[in-house]
Amino acid sequence: MQEKLVDIRDVRLNYNKVRVLNRINIGFNSNSIHALIGEHGAGKSSLGLVLCGLATPDSGTITLDKDEYSRIQTKVAKKKGVRFVHQNLMLNPYFSIAETLFFNDDTTPFFSLTLKRHLNTMAERYLEELGITMDVQRLVKDLTLSERALIAILGKIKHDPKVLILDESLDKLSPEYYQKLKTVLKKLKAQGCCIIIMTHKIDWAFDISDRVSIIRDGINILTEDIQSIGRMQIIKMAYTQLSETPETVDPSDSFYHLIKYNEAILENLPVNLIILNNEGILKLANRFFVNNFNVNLKDMNDKRGETLLNRTSETTKHVILDQLSQTSEQTTYHLSLDINGVEGIYNVHYSPIYDGLEKIGSMLIFYDITEYDYLQQNHHLSEKLSSVGLLSAGVAHEINNPLDIISNYLTNIRFRFNDPDLLTIVNQLSKQVTYINKIVSNLQNFSNLEKVSSEDININDLVKEMIDLLSVNAKLKDITIDFIEKDRNNIVYINENEFKQVLLNIIKNSFESIHRDGHIDIILERSCVNEEHYLDVQILDTGEGIDISKDYFTPFYSTKSHNGMNTGLGLSLVYGIVTKYHGTISIKNRTDSTGCAVKMSFPLIESTQP
Repeated sequence: MQEKLVDIRDVRLNYNKVRVLNRINIGFNSNSIHALIGEHGAGKSSLGLVLCGLATPDSGTITLDKDEYSRIQTKVAKKKGVRFVHQNLMLNPYFSIAETLFFNDDTTPFFSLTLKRHLNTMAERYLEELGITMDVQRLVKDLTLSERALIAILGKIKHDPKVLILDESLDKLSPEYYQKLKTVLKKLKAQGCCIIIMTHKIDWAFDISDRVSIIRDGINILTEDIQSIGRMQIIKMAYTQLSETPETVDPSDSFYHLIKYNEAILENLPVNLIILNNEGILKLANRFFVNNFNVNLKDMNDKRGETLLNRTSETTKHVILDQLSQTSEQTTYHLSLDINGVEGIYNVHYSPIYDGLEKIGSMLIFYDITEYDYLQQNHHLSEKLSSVGLLSAGVAHEINNPLDIISNYLTNIRFRFNDPDLLTIVNQLSKQVTYINKIVSNLQNFSNLEKVSSEDININDLVKEMIDLLSVNAKLKDITIDFIEKDRNNIVYINENEFKQVLLNIIKNSFESIHRDGHIDIILERSCVNEEHYLDVQILDTGEGIDISKDYFTPFYSTKSHNGMNTGLGLSLVYGIVTKYHGTISIKNRTDSTGCAVKMSFPLIESTQP
């Protein structure tokens, strides 16, 4: 149960003649993680220093754990359970990890011949309980910045604080250590702690925080539940401080007010951001974007922003450009992009820019989720795929042996007997053996680490073949499959076996969702986007549908996880195959019926275009 643990009222703080806190009012609850967001110099760190007793306010009151103070002394803050991790970390570079964590601990003897061993044992036990593996004898000076930040935070957490203040120390963590610390912080929150994080990493704030406050010029201008406020609203409120009017700018220019935000948005905003006018011309790009994507702004002068996506597939590029015509904010998730030669996976947020009622441009923010996905999933995915590959190779080898024997027997029968009925049966069996050989070949291709060969494939023929293969399973579950060819002879450059694997995975998911007595439509139809021609493959079922809040293409997420028997690799592999051949894939609930709709689009070979 949450209750107000800290209540700050009308607090002012000056450093000489500079006012850093201006009658600030803000409260922090127990059992919560509270993010403070604002520009450098907004007053976030000073607020933390006041709470831990390292800064004395000029006026106002602080209520801490039901006791009211005009100022808090450091020994009182410590007794009340307030712990502060300064953004500069302040660690002794010649201490080991163990000494950093436990040298000043109350339970540690002041002097002992076995002190070093005692400290190492305590540190190893402590880190092991938190699920963190580090050599506790390493010196602080030999640690990375991320490791130093982690140790500094863990050094405060071991005291079971009531109020933990992280002054931009969270921002120094690598994504890997952030994920480990996130688990620790959530456990601490559940025990009643109030955790205050001062951060510029807005994505992380949304990932871990319950509430957020925007600090500007020493004033709390907003406190809200973080899920009730959008990222763009936070960015605009926290980082769009007006600067002086540039003398060289014509105030009648539609982008005048954007240029006024130049210092705050372009130089300080910690996200990849660009601004386009209504014609799609790149007008502004922030330092974060320029550095991450090696953009030469002089080369981009008065050029269309879409030139940054020249190496991205046309279909994906169209998805982003289509946002520019929208009148409200929206986010497109998990796009595989190549921005100025830098490849990655991004969530793309679009926000229209208005001057009164007139739309004058567009803002695009690219959230890079590549490293996060890699750290979270790639290690386990590689292990599982490697195991599956080895298993596939072994199975293929074992199946090949009896198949060779069966083929030899069939050949002998064909040459030794002249009975027409018997030869008819033999020929039918030979066809089935040939088909099994193809399945074995698929297993071998799946287990082969070398790149599989691709060729121009008639998708219509492959779909018919897969429907024939699944017809028996469909009849057993009373499921009908209809193939609707709105266009015929659709040639796509793809590997045949991989496309079969894609279709098989999707239809198997439909089978699981329908259970019994349902219907599946497979529709082939051509489309044209920006004069580029594509084949749309749609699979529509009448099953249970999906939870639209989930990302079903994330590795290890299983649509059938309720039975506890699935690895959740199917749709992740499907996504990888589709994007490898410059295609796109989406999954959503049907609007015309119950069930799910999966749509894939592949570039058509020129010879088949209308």
